[in-house]
Amino acid sequence: MGKDKIKVEGAMAVAEVVAYLEDLTAGMRAGSVCMSVGQDCMTIKPRGVMEFSLKVAQKKDKEKLSLEIEWTRAEDVSLKVGGSEA
Repeated sequence: MGKDKIKVEGAMAVAEVVAYLEDLTAGMRAGSVCMSVGQDCMTIKPRGVMEFSLKVAQKKDKEKLSLEIEWTRAEDVSLKVGGSEA
């Protein structure tokens, strides 16, 4: 599979950023995050063990928070066990 990417950047009010983060949190809890920008749309399915990085920095009159979450995409596997009772 190729590498697909949707990126959102720009100046936003704090309330708008908080709304994006709340939507992201709700999607992660539900097991599916859908992001669309214009006609581009991507759905990811967070699951399993994740790599997590949170960085906070201050420099003169600027502050920065960087968040990165990464996991390995897993195929949906259905386990079926068969047999008959004696």
